[in-house]
Amino acid sequence: MNKQKITILFFSSLLIATLSHLFFFRQWMEGTFMAGPNDGLNQMIPFKQFLYENYTSGNFFYSLDFGFGGGFFGQLGYYFSTNLFFLVTVGVVFLLELLHVIGKPDSLFWAQAIIFSSIIRMTLVILLTTYVFKYMSLRTIPSFIGAALYGASVIYFRHVSYWEFFADAFLFVPLLILGIEKIIRDQKPGWFIFAIAATMFNNFYFAYISFIFAGIYILVRWLISLQKEEAGKLQQLKLYVMSVVLGMGAASISFVPTLYAYFHNYRPAFNQERPLFDFSDNMLLDSRTFLLSTIVVLFLFLFSFYKNKIFRLFAVLTLLFILFHFSPFMGSAFNGFSAPRHRFEYLGFFAAGGLVAAGLQFMNQVKRWEVFVAIFLTGLSYYFFAWRDPYYQIESVFDQYMLYQVGISIAAFLLLSIQNKKTWVAGGVIIVLLNAGMMNVYQHDKLYKAGNLEETTKEYMLSDGYASPEQQQLVDRVQEKDPSSFYRFEWKGMDDRNNIPLIQDFSGTSVYSSILNEHILYWYYEDMEVDMKQESISRYSGFGDRANLYSSLSGKYIMTKKDADRNIPYGFEPYIESSNYQVYRNTKLLPFARTTSNVYSIDSLSDASMIKREQAMLEGIILENPDSETSPVNPLPDLMDDAEVKAVGGTYQDERLQVTEETGGLDLQLNSLPKNAEDIYVSFYIKNNVKSAPWFPLYVNDYRTSRKSRESFYRTGMNNVTIRVPADEKISIRVPKGDYQLAELELHYATYEALEKAYDEANEVSSVAVNGNQVNIQLNNNQKDQFLTIPVPYEKGWHVEVNGESKKVLRANYAYLGVELEEGQNHVSFTYYPPYFKATLVVCLLSVLISFLWIRRTHKW
Repeated sequence: MNKQKITILFFSSLLIATLSHLFFFRQWMEGTFMAGPNDGLNQMIPFKQFLYENYTSGNFFYSLDFGFGGGFFGQLGYYFSTNLFFLVTVGVVFLLELLHVIGKPDSLFWAQAIIFSSIIRMTLVILLTTYVFKYMSLRTIPSFIGAALYGASVIYFRHVSYWEFFADAFLFVPLLILGIEKIIRDQKPGWFIFAIAATMFNNFYFAYISFIFAGIYILVRWLISLQKEEAGKLQQLKLYVMSVVLGMGAASISFVPTLYAYFHNYRPAFNQERPLFDFSDNMLLDSRTFLLSTIVVLFLFLFSFYKNKIFRLFAVLTLLFILFHFSPFMGSAFNGFSAPRHRFEYLGFFAAGGLVAAGLQFMNQVKRWEVFVAIFLTGLSYYFFAWRDPYYQIESVFDQYMLYQVGISIAAFLLLSIQNKKTWVAGGVIIVLLNAGMMNVYQHDKLYKAGNLEETTKEYMLSDGYASPEQQQLVDRVQEKDPSSFYRFEWKGMDDRNNIPLIQDFSGTSVYSSILNEHILYWYYEDMEVDMKQESISRYSGFGDRANLYSSLSGKYIMTKKDADRNIPYGFEPYIESSNYQVYRNTKLLPFARTTSNVYSIDSLSDASMIKREQAMLEGIILENPDSETSPVNPLPDLMDDAEVKAVGGTYQDERLQVTEETGGLDLQLNSLPKNAEDIYVSFYIKNNVKSAPWFPLYVNDYRTSRKSRESFYRTGMNNVTIRVPADEKISIRVPKGDYQLAELELHYATYEALEKAYDEANEVSSVAVNGNQVNIQLNNNQKDQFLTIPVPYEKGWHVEVNGESKKVLRANYAYLGVELEEGQNHVSFTYYPPYFKATLVVCLLSVLISFLWIRRTHKW
């Protein structure tokens, strides 16, 4: 194409992308943003802000501000840390900031910017896809129309609104198909190497989904040859294998760490049924994820077109992905054989776009009777989908538009069938504009209203529910008053949002992400049974109001709403306040770096109570397989041995609790309680016996937590609970009406003598410096202690040197870092790089070099 045509194509793509976003653009002007109120506000926006701040300050791998600390390069690889579109965005925004075109970006900035980045992304998708369809011998205008139907599809807007990085997968599908076609047609692997590398570097999860599509496409292409002269299957296979190896090698520097993080996350196995088919979705009139344009249906019923190879290729793929859409089993397969998810439908829209592009090109060959047969069968299909859907009603503007567009699409189809260039162009324009209109009513009905995007407003983002100026000012005051090198500040917002530390820029005690450090998760679920006040995977939060954990793990401040019903842990006292919020300070905080020679083994504590495990962390170090002599573990008395158990509002027999009243449970009456007891730790196993049991609240005295539904995708699968409450002679456990298994009851009391002793005997090291992926500690080991522990999560990628000599990184206290010390002066340096970083860097550079030399030598780009 010449420059004029490229310019016209660019502005046409930009126009369609803008028209398709008109509804959200209008909402942006009124202060409502294109981000879901859950993951959009609490993951997408905070992660963008967090990564922007780290990347522009030169920190690329690790931060103690990510939850308790984490290798964000790998753990956020599922989101944005390696996302190519976002990395370009970071560069552009940073340049604008340097030029003072914009101020310092914050969460509100990223929410406002979504609409613009989405329009730019869609423009690029349409341009790339148009080029690919043209390369496959389709004319420019049909290619553009087909590309517009792919880019401006309902799944695109759903992805952008809820999980924005999902939408970037749209960019890489046309690149993969172009690479495949280059190999088949010209035996040139350059584009395929690039597409493999870019797809894998960008996002390992969607690389998996897109590669399944690429494999299917190759198999179908082997069955449907488009040209007389194409590479033989053996030659193609050779080029595919070599290209995949080189592409994977080039992407390994990103792909390996992110994949490692994925496999070292914890998620319970998905054990629910995955039926082969479920035809309940109404893909013609009311689908949230796979709403097909009428023109696609019309072309599917032009049976004579199946004789044309390129039309048949895209028709087969479209029909295949329609079938896949109705298969929960395939939804699971595309999701790594986990829970069925509607995330792969963008592939079906690419096939449907190709179908329309091919159909438009051959409309001059259609016969009049075929047109009317297609119209009749299309009308019958719409009637069938309306009739079989028991929930379908014509209520909203969206419902009305979907019916109108059927009639208008049929009219456009008739115009296309007339052997006249002007009517053909008019029909094509109508198709594109109809689709843009459908996207706008979809945005209003399915996303803004039904999807609750109307809640994502500027007003809300500046309110107490998200990040009010008052909250931020109080956080800033604490940080200004405290010059310590590192401490943790517990505050997660008024709406229980676990990424408030990233939004308000402080080192918190909570995080919400699909991929997290498995050692920390097991520390929460099993090792210490820390209750988060709500059961949920993909997050951890707080220390369960347990004073020993705050003091051991640098938990220095707690912020609460004034007059909130919150029992403050032992050792905390009021510090500073604002009109509506109070900050408490821990007066028993232990040093960040602590030394000891007192060693406990994980095995020796396997049957110990949670209080005893906490005390072991205070008194020494807990190691998995210690080489040195370990300290004995003296069990604490179980108060259940002298407690009376009484059912309230139901019955309790053989560890089965049946609550017959609206609320009921157990009362545990203690006949004797030590006078020096400060708190009681209540431990038990609880499980709702009903298979389809719903979410339910769980109360222990005034402490409230919650448990997920048995059918929820987000339950942890862990049913052992430990709750800390102030010492009382009666412990009340309450749940809603239902049938529960309640077993393994234990009661232990805490006096905090071990904490007081640890605090009195604590020795401050001479200096601690935390800087990105490094923690440097200077200490004089005059007491000849054997080990050092720091409250930084253990994960693969950490290296440690003591006085310049490499040492083994120890997993201490179940989930944190430790190292063996030397006598006298010790300079300890912990450094983090992503797992296998040096090896993958070498592989990446070699793969890029070999690819360049191979392409240059053979001229096969």
